[in-house]
Amino acid sequence: MVGATEVTPNIEPFLCGNNFDLGEDGGLKVDDHMHTSLSDIYAAGDICTASWQPSPMWQQMRLWTQARQMGWYAAKCMAAATLGYSIDMDFSFELFAHVTFFNYKVVLPGKYHTWG
Repeated sequence: MVGATEVTPNIEPFLCGNNFDLGEDGGLKVDDHMHTSLSDIYAAGDICTASWQPSPMWQQMRLWTQARQMGWYAAKCMAAATLGYSIDMDFSFELFAHVTFFNYKVVLPGKYHTWG
């Protein structure tokens, strides 16, 4: 049996005098280039809420694999912005898939849950 719990974004350390737009779940809202509502501030992983129109086969689950993918993509977006380029969202955000659990291969492709 495999069980999972939700992750609640811990944004309190980042609010000190900052007025971020927040998602319904309490995360910092990010656009499709991982920008927050504050200029030149990016967020990725558990702390953020994806506020773009997602692919029909992707949803934010706040798992370590998504946090890593968001971090890589945020870094690419920051580098591109520094160079004056714009990049497209990569395939990581087209299909939800997660593999982990103590050397057992558990693959969860697409929207598999019943709550949404």
